[in-house]
Amino acid sequence: MTQSESLLLGIGIKADTNFPNSDKHSGQFWTELLKPFDREVAFLTLEDGFANTNGDGLDAILLANWIAPRLTNIGIIAGAPVNFLEPFHVSTAIATLDYVSEGRAGVLVQQLSEKRNTDAIKAIGALNGYPSLDRQSLNKDTQDAIEVIRRLWDSWEDDAAIRDSKTQRFLDASKLHYINFESDNFRVLGPSITPRPPQGQPIVAVTVSEIDDIAAAHDADVVFVPVDQQLFKAVSVSAHDLQHIVADITVTDTANIQETVDLIIRSGAFGAAGIRLILSDPQSQTDFILKELLPLLHSKELISKAEGTTLRTRFRLPNAINRYTSAA
Repeated sequence: MTQSESLLLGIGIKADTNFPNSDKHSGQFWTELLKPFDREVAFLTLEDGFANTNGDGLDAILLANWIAPRLTNIGIIAGAPVNFLEPFHVSTAIATLDYVSEGRAGVLVQQLSEKRNTDAIKAIGALNGYPSLDRQSLNKDTQDAIEVIRRLWDSWEDDAAIRDSKTQRFLDASKLHYINFESDNFRVLGPSITPRPPQGQPIVAVTVSEIDDIAAAHDADVVFVPVDQQLFKAVSVSAHDLQHIVADITVTDTANIQETVDLIIRSGAFGAAGIRLILSDPQSQTDFILKELLPLLHSKELISKAEGTTLRTRFRLPNAINRYTSAA
């Protein structure tokens, strides 16, 4: 197996990561933590710690909206456990992130583990609109949530905001659309309260760590997968034409540079479009990534420079067509 193309490089950090001897809730701390990666990697994922009993940290989407205007290059894919959040709010928050990042936004759709799901129910209480905790119900609810998020992004046509001071008209109401979505658990009428994002459709990403998770891959643009050939093949078979597979490689405190390089080469041979280095301790691992690993990867031409200013462009996704405009 040989690698034919260089890979897009990203990093993954948990918003509830415990940083000793620091104020992890400080916006300044997070900005300084991520600035060294701004020009070096194509994207960042911020996983949300929702209902983590050890402390769930900052809200990943709010943190992403703080960080985005303070960085200039890196794409930011913010985590959201959509089974327990209102898809309307997720959609508008990611649309806002796309504005403040100037087209570098995405959402990481998180499906919590069985224990985390139980903890989440305990944390939020028994409310209407939340799915049963069996896997089939959660998968269906996730698909419904993604559909609503995407429809709301399209519910404003690109030229709906006219800002005509002479006629005192801000909107062309004919270019806003009801989405009229109804599932077993919720109904959303729409339209969104936020104009269509700069990318039209920000990136939708999911993580598939085992075969049972594969249903979530059907509606995603990007799928994060461990370096496992069988799982790569399974995701490839279920993937639609626009989907990109990104290999997950966890960086540990005892990370061996050659082992990491070997995993990256294997990922490319399996057909990965990129790699995500998951940092267990970003503070201590920054120097390893930037001063040791990246120079070696560049010298071997294993990773590519991020091309384009939007995240869709970097993942070589086409321009997003508005479903309501094209249907008119």
